[in-house]
Amino acid sequence: MNNPSQIIVSPVYLANYKAFFNPNYKIITNQGGTRSGKTYSIIQLLIQIAQKEKCVISIVSKTLPHLKRGAIRDFQKIMTDWNCFEEKSFNKSELIYRFSNGSFIEFFSADDSAKLRGPGRDYLFINEVNLLSYDEWIQLTLRTRKKTIIDYNPVDEFSWIYDKILKRDDCKFIQSSYLDNYDFLTKEMIKEIERLRVEDENYWQIFGLGNIAQTKNIIYNKFANTDKEPSGEIIYGLDFGYNNPTALVRVSKNNDQLYVKELLYETKLTNSDLIEYLNKLIKNKTDYIYADSAEPQRIQEIHQAGFNIWPSDKNVKAGIDFCKRFFFNIYKDSTNLQKEIKSYKWKEDKNGIILEEPVKYNDHLLDALRYTVFTHGLKYWFEQQLAFPNVHLNKVFRKDKFAGY
Repeated sequence: MNNPSQIIVSPVYLANYKAFFNPNYKIITNQGGTRSGKTYSIIQLLIQIAQKEKCVISIVSKTLPHLKRGAIRDFQKIMTDWNCFEEKSFNKSELIYRFSNGSFIEFFSADDSAKLRGPGRDYLFINEVNLLSYDEWIQLTLRTRKKTIIDYNPVDEFSWIYDKILKRDDCKFIQSSYLDNYDFLTKEMIKEIERLRVEDENYWQIFGLGNIAQTKNIIYNKFANTDKEPSGEIIYGLDFGYNNPTALVRVSKNNDQLYVKELLYETKLTNSDLIEYLNKLIKNKTDYIYADSAEPQRIQEIHQAGFNIWPSDKNVKAGIDFCKRFFFNIYKDSTNLQKEIKSYKWKEDKNGIILEEPVKYNDHLLDALRYTVFTHGLKYWFEQQLAFPNVHLNKVFRKDKFAGY
């Protein structure tokens, strides 16, 4: 096994390295802010373990798309950077990488019940364990012979993690922030994180410093998980991005119930890339898509590709007020959407006064959701004589506003 001094690592790696070889710890818990390097560091360590010791390692996340965008990408990058990735050793259909000494690392999602209750392993890493249920945690750890490593952002102040894991005598707690990964971040990443210090103290504590903080002023508090298939009309919302994720949601409506599914959450997408995704994800091109109206050229290009895409109404406060009258049923595999909605909140000023403006952070899918629900609602659902909850909305939703639309 390579000595940590022979590879480029962060303090988070060193903390996990030390805890892993301490026989007193069966569970290593990594609580951290965004960009702290915890997932990357853990995978670095596990690769080294697999190279040294013949063992079985499972790397698990809530869903397969989440796993592919995160842990699997990190694994391939690290192996490539270390000049030890062999294409023939990676079974991409089974998501198993086999090492020459007989070790293998397998990747699977917790929503795969057969894998969840399948054969055991020596070591387990659960990425973003806060997305899993306590029962899923039990099923995985019961089948782990040696050590379990987990990581998570402390978004949910009432998570089962705090009572069921952190209080164990054999648990090592490691807390990290972007400062522990500072030398590996771009100036733009650092600036975005440090903006939270002024933007919102609670977000700064959670995403900046990795502290458990009380999430106040949550905007959407009527939501639950679902696996029910939608019925009736389907519409889509699209938020453009490049360095930030491009986000696409599918929405269907049943009275005051909305069924919302995350379809796309990807960075570095050109418009050509996006159109290729849309061709795969949207079966009926005549279905309405409502997109960020700040990008008219991108909308026009997607329209020319045959999609029924429209610019959205971007009135934030009115859009949120409209969305709040619905109950959101969020699909269980929409992990990024679940994370966004749990931490989406109103700003506060320095005196604790709540402002009518959301904190602009981790809101890409929720922006896409607002675009489609609000804009389509203005055009069509208004005709159903919905009762709007306040004077502001009644002023916004004047019928004469839509004359000749």
